[in-house]
Amino acid sequence: MLALAGVLAVAGCSSSEKPAEPTFEASSAPAAPSVAVTAAGVKVGPKGSPCELPFSFDAAADWKPKAVDVKTLGEFAELAKVGEFTNVCEIDAKPAGNIGFLRVYLAEGRSGQPRGHLDAFVKAGRREVSGEVYKDIQVAAQQGAEVTWNLKSTSLDMTTRYSAFAMNTEAGAVVVVLNAFDEIEYEQMLPAFQLAVQSAAVAS
Repeated sequence: MLALAGVLAVAGCSSSEKPAEPTFEASSAPAAPSVAVTAAGVKVGPKGSPCELPFSFDAAADWKPKAVDVKTLGEFAELAKVGEFTNVCEIDAKPAGNIGFLRVYLAEGRSGQPRGHLDAFVKAGRREVSGEVYKDIQVAAQQGAEVTWNLKSTSLDMTTRYSAFAMNTEAGAVVVVLNAFDEIEYEQMLPAFQLAVQSAAVAS
């Protein structure tokens, strides 16, 4: 049954702690990588690739992309949606030795500032997030935005970090999310996320 369990984790868990106010950083140039860049594998997005998207990027070596068609999910279709955004592709890290995914979400027809896309995405169905940090970046030679945030699971008594970037395409707004199992997996998978940011290109 499609690997959508992670979407439930991203969707939020209850916590009695009051979330901290989000912070914002401004940057007109791409951020320097904070970790080593990983080797590239298959390119995601072009026609004929496992996920045909309105943009493309390099998946990390051994990560396996798979298209998500919500029409085939039946009663589970809502698990693939976050507000206006629908999960259209997921790149599985398990073949590379990690538990988690890069997930691509599309909001058809949505336009505006990429930071606004991320703010809407993080707020949609996520009542107990904290530590949000937004920054403007360059993605695919255009204005983009990036956000990181924390989500605490009371049932598992653990906190996981997430990252996402957003950009505009002819089809609408896209958000790419690094969805890791825990903090250790997040750090190990972060180079794959940074590779996606650095290699992103809008379909011509």
